[in-house]
Amino acid sequence: MHFILISKKDSFKDEYINEQFLSSANAPSLISREAIKFEISNFIIYIYPYNHIDQEVYGYSYYADEDRLFLINGIVNTNDNLRNPDICEFFDQINESTELLGDYQLIAIDKGGEGFIKTPPLSVRQLFHYKDEKCEVLSTEIKLIVDGIKKFREKPFVNHFDYDFIEDSVFREWTPRELPQKTIFKEIKRIFPQDTKYFREGNIVVERKASVKLPQWFRESYKNNKHKLFDEYYEGLINFVETNLVRLKPNFRKITLGLTGGLDSRLTASILSPICKKHEISFECSTSGQDTHPDVVIAKKVAKVLDVKHFHVVPQNNKRPNTNEYKDYALTFYMAQGDWNSKDFVIGYNRKISNLSVIAQLGMDGYKKDELYKIAYANRWYGRRILFHKNFFFPLFFTEYETWFALLYAENGGEDAFKEFVYEILKRSEPELLTIPFAGDSLPQTDVKPYLTKLDSTHHEKDPFLWDYDYVNENLKLVLKNKFNKLDNFERNIIKVIGLNELDYFINEEISKIISLYHEKQINLKECFKALLNERFSEEYPRKRTMITMTKENRYPYLNKMQILMDFAAVANYYSFQEMEKEISLKKMKFS
Repeated sequence: MHFILISKKDSFKDEYINEQFLSSANAPSLISREAIKFEISNFIIYIYPYNHIDQEVYGYSYYADEDRLFLINGIVNTNDNLRNPDICEFFDQINESTELLGDYQLIAIDKGGEGFIKTPPLSVRQLFHYKDEKCEVLSTEIKLIVDGIKKFREKPFVNHFDYDFIEDSVFREWTPRELPQKTIFKEIKRIFPQDTKYFREGNIVVERKASVKLPQWFRESYKNNKHKLFDEYYEGLINFVETNLVRLKPNFRKITLGLTGGLDSRLTASILSPICKKHEISFECSTSGQDTHPDVVIAKKVAKVLDVKHFHVVPQNNKRPNTNEYKDYALTFYMAQGDWNSKDFVIGYNRKISNLSVIAQLGMDGYKKDELYKIAYANRWYGRRILFHKNFFFPLFFTEYETWFALLYAENGGEDAFKEFVYEILKRSEPELLTIPFAGDSLPQTDVKPYLTKLDSTHHEKDPFLWDYDYVNENLKLVLKNKFNKLDNFERNIIKVIGLNELDYFINEEISKIISLYHEKQINLKECFKALLNERFSEEYPRKRTMITMTKENRYPYLNKMQILMDFAAVANYYSFQEMEKEISLKKMKFS
């Protein structure tokens, strides 16, 4: 489900929220049949259940009366068993000693405005926080806040854009971000799964955690007998997957896995394949790419060993689609809400929902999240990427246990320490998969050489993408000038006389270096002018509207940055996601 939880302050008035929007099943990006409203203490809660693969129904996933409200979002097992299906009994049973496993959000609020939110430290389920003088909000989706709180509609998006988030996205996309808790909207903050969250006297309390604790017993078990630890972990993993899939089997018709040549999806296939055969669950794999792409070559070999159906999806014109029009960028932003970008362009967004559901599974890599920033970007990128048009997520290799393995490998040091996890699981699940090379990678525990290079394995040929220099500079000027205006008048005038602007100063870090050298008197004014002129007439990035082809060699330093900026520019002048839906003609939800 998705939900939005609003804590009313004394000055709150009903007209402050968009009741018509929040009461619609189309409110979240999630496909929902209905919107349900609850009120308890000074809280208003709207939930949007998804009643297909995991039946999010009253008494099982949510419950409310005059004394309490309970929500369970996601899969959670207790003490190695399926959780109690009666939500009230479940919440009465859990305490600090209860072992919870899965990917979940548990919320309890009583009539006094007291309660808690429990989440695992690694999760694709997101939470966002907004606060002003009239209310405080928690939501699983940015869109619910932006469209649900009327204050946001007073100005277009560019007035709400956060400069620090844009800079982090452009220059530190997959490295540690300087301000990871920020979102594209400066008024909305991200709450991470490991943060402590609870309710006190009707208020939302968030305590930021700077680390995730590795249990001492886990560390000692690994040190004293790691083979036994892996045996016990593997047994628990199989039990978790099998018991949940058997429970869910009546609600879906097949599982489909995106299989690549790498580590993660091979692990997933090795676990799902035998369980699906045992319980007669339809299981298939698919791989997209050119015939010679490493993902395609290796995935076919993996599927053959596992004896599972495999479909090779050849892109149109043998290339992956790309953002060719402004509306493509707007669509990407609508789905991503700032958390991923058009380098991962998805050609369409469909709110159609079928009664015969499919579990679309991805290979997950929780065992690699050995630093807090990696846990953070997993929540940000996976969370949006996986749930942008579906709610169900099966947390295979993406639970608290995988986080513990990752943190333990970080303590032991070594860049490839996490590969022990891959080796140990494949050794137990399907050893023959260890004889097949990995695309662009290898396991130190085997003598199997990698298949081609990492660059070969990560690059897919794509259509050209649209770049519009003037469009980006004009639409994002209000936010890009944040950095530009930190220069003094003389420095700004130098840059403008040369013919450079706010966009150049933002995207081209050489300009900042030149100005700093002049400011520090390491070069004189003439040398400064000459250096800036070189940047003005360099051909590192086009200063016009053009279509750009990205190759293995030309991705850096500018092309990736340019596509991200186009995402933000394409939606800068919208006032709401609802307006965007009309403009890019997103279809209304349909059922079949």
